[in-house]
Amino acid sequence: MSKIKLNAASGGGSVAFEGPASSGNDKVIKFPAAPGVIIQVVQTIKTDVFTTDTEDSWVDVTGMSVNITPSSTSSKVLISLQSGVSNGSEVLHVCRILRDSTAIGVDTFASAVNGSAIYDSESDDTSARSRGIGHLKVELLDSPSTTSQITYKMQLYKNAAGNMHVNRRALNTSVGATSTITAYEVAG
Repeated sequence: MSKIKLNAASGGGSVAFEGPASSGNDKVIKFPAAPGVIIQVVQTIKTDVFTTDTEDSWVDVTGMSVNITPSSTSSKVLISLQSGVSNGSEVLHVCRILRDSTAIGVDTFASAVNGSAIYDSESDDTSARSRGIGHLKVELLDSPSTTSQITYKMQLYKNAAGNMHVNRRALNTSVGATSTITAYEVAG
């Protein structure tokens, strides 16, 4: 049996790790994660463009999903999403995140569309609208209570005609951006 002992520098005690008595196979010693510790991180980076002309309906943003399998039912999952969106008209963008098919972290007061983040491209200057990219940022701490794989994904909604873009400005593709969705498993 092997033993490692770590003594505190200020004389505050020690911690000992003991290996298994069996020498037949290697053994793995797994330490429990303290609450709040990040256990795993999974990220999707979208580097291409998504465009839709769908109006008054939620749309999945292709390439903006992430799968994670929590190691414990007590774990929480921190979802961090950042995205650049645009259009060339006076259109409201609403963003939300779904856990599998359930919207999470959305407002409960809006009379028309419940979301997690809003980008309103309304401006008197049409040229400015088509040249700009709005920044959407959402962070949610979810409690999925499962050890099965979960898919988190981004959806967008717009309230008027015209194209809606992710990772590019409405005017043209001479300037671009990237979007990310990241899932952090947090020990419960």
